[in-house]
Amino acid sequence: MTARERRTPDATGARHAARVRPRRDVLRVAPAMHGGSWDGVTGERGAADGSPVRPLIDFSVSVNAFGPAPVVLDALSRVAPDHYPDPRSTAARRAAAARWGRAPTEIAFGAGASELLQAIATAFVRRRDRVLVPAPAYGEYARAAALCGARVHTVAANDRHAMAIATLIDAVADARPRIVFVCAPNNPTGARVPRDVLSRLADACAASGALLVLDQSYDAFDAAPLGTPALPGHPAVLHLRSITKDHALAGVRAGFLVGPAPLIHAVERARAPWAASAYAQAAAEAALSDAGIAHVAETTARVRSERARLAETLRAAGVPTVASDTHLLLIEVGDASRVQRRLLAEHAIGVRDATSFGLPEHVRIAARTPAENDALAAALCAVMHRDAAPPASSPHRTLALPPATP
Repeated sequence: MTARERRTPDATGARHAARVRPRRDVLRVAPAMHGGSWDGVTGERGAADGSPVRPLIDFSVSVNAFGPAPVVLDALSRVAPDHYPDPRSTAARRAAAARWGRAPTEIAFGAGASELLQAIATAFVRRRDRVLVPAPAYGEYARAAALCGARVHTVAANDRHAMAIATLIDAVADARPRIVFVCAPNNPTGARVPRDVLSRLADACAASGALLVLDQSYDAFDAAPLGTPALPGHPAVLHLRSITKDHALAGVRAGFLVGPAPLIHAVERARAPWAASAYAQAAAEAALSDAGIAHVAETTARVRSERARLAETLRAAGVPTVASDTHLLLIEVGDASRVQRRLLAEHAIGVRDATSFGLPEHVRIAARTPAENDALAAALCAVMHRDAAPPASSPHRTLALPPATP
């Protein structure tokens, strides 16, 4: 072998590959946990080969149980899959601009909230920047910032898991962060945050030179929604508005970002081309039509009522829950991991283990149809070794609602 041959790497490129290392941030930042992620979850009565058990009723995902509006399904059926999507999502942005009373230049459209969160972090977060995240909170806030090298600081909730906004405002003044993330209503508690409180937080961010990313993905599930954007025209706020939840488009991935045009422009420059598919754009335009909005108003009221009924049924059975203003419900079960696995294995029901939110004694569910919610209540009582199913005398037990849309 000649000296030249000895210096030349083999066909696999192994010698060169050994010299290439990923950024440390990529290796040290763990993936965030999400609902509906059942890979590797095997229950006590799983398949003989040990393969995962897939839940027949999935309460872990926070989407509208009554499905998309017919007008949205029709729009999806007419998409041409062989055509490139509009790189600027013009029709979807115009529909949002008309619905929310903002200029199209103040709106970006993306493949759900998580894709837009990554773009925000890429556009604004510098290495060693401080980023504030309340706890408990959606895991992708911290992950998006940490992947860009930020130092993520959490602000703990109070003893009922409610966001400590006053503490967060003080932390903004002390830490002078680059970005502050807040979800209103909050996930996983489903608790609303008043507009005046959010306004004080936004003003504190503006005074310290921080950007407030206000996630309004659950706003439509609140009986008194703030509307999008909650703080129109505020110079320090980017409003994140996923429509995968209320319009039941989790498989399509669709979400908006609303804020000052210069900030939106910066986010757009940080995104991959064609991030939002043609399906997502068509679905979003239809979702924001009068028919799409009416469907969401009707169906979110149903799941919100079902959440209240389910919470009362569980409390009557001695199972504590945390107060919520949306369809989300935190349920205190003792050992969340054990309860999750037993519900899956013994009753084919999926719930979200809230350990990833820092709440290992709770599971989170999103209320579904009446029959499904009754099945969950009975299964929870059985798993937690209750002597009997929830009492049939519950005053809301006879609540009659239409079945979920197929």
